Amino acid sequence: MPRFPRVLCLLTFLALTAFTVNADSFTYTFEAPQFTVGQVAPLTNRSPNIGSASFQATIVSDLGNSYQISTFTPNPLFSGQSLFWQSLPTVLRISFNMPINQVQFVWAQELPGQMLIATDGGDQSQDSADVGGIFQGGTFVFTSATSFTSISLGALGAPGGVENLTNFAIDNFTVTTPSGVPEPTTFILLGTGQAALTRLRKRSR
Repeated sequence: MPRFPRVLCLLTFLALTAFTVNADSFTYTFEAPQFTVGQVAPLTNRSPNIGSASFQATIVSDLGNSYQISTFTPNPLFSGQSLFWQSLPTVLRISFNMPINQVQFVWAQELPGQMLIATDGGDQSQDSADVGGIFQGGTFVFTSATSFTSISLGALGAPGGVENLTNFAIDNFTVTTPSGVPEPTTFILLGTGQAALTRLRKRSR
């Protein structure tokens, strides 16, 4: 087979496999070396503790320095370091450099009530429960058919309402990318192949 058709077949194969990759998960346990006790939000472009370092998250809050990395254990769902409040109640916002479609984490909140998540792929709330320890909380799982690149988290004390925001902490924060989303290296590989294909065309002429 001539060289040009062979290269074309190879590029076609790479393109097909690039867009049928399996979903990947990334977990933030908030442990070292990515995180250090006492660090406060904003925490910018942080790689996960478990998963590819090419995935990054930026963590900010509506009030500066209101969340920090801590070793406090609010309930038995937490272990080691976690992201913990240290000032007035506020919304926590987390953005990602790749689209995701699932979020899972454990949480604790100062007052019994509910945790809420808001994304471009939908919203969800979950009532807190007595899981032992000082503060109520639970395990929150949110999945959307529409991918998104940012989330907002807030906890409400009963009976709810924005005016009843309460403090909260999270740990073991795991996100999952939808199937078929290539990593940035895949785009680089395809771009390089396209450039090589263009050079071959010029030579054949």
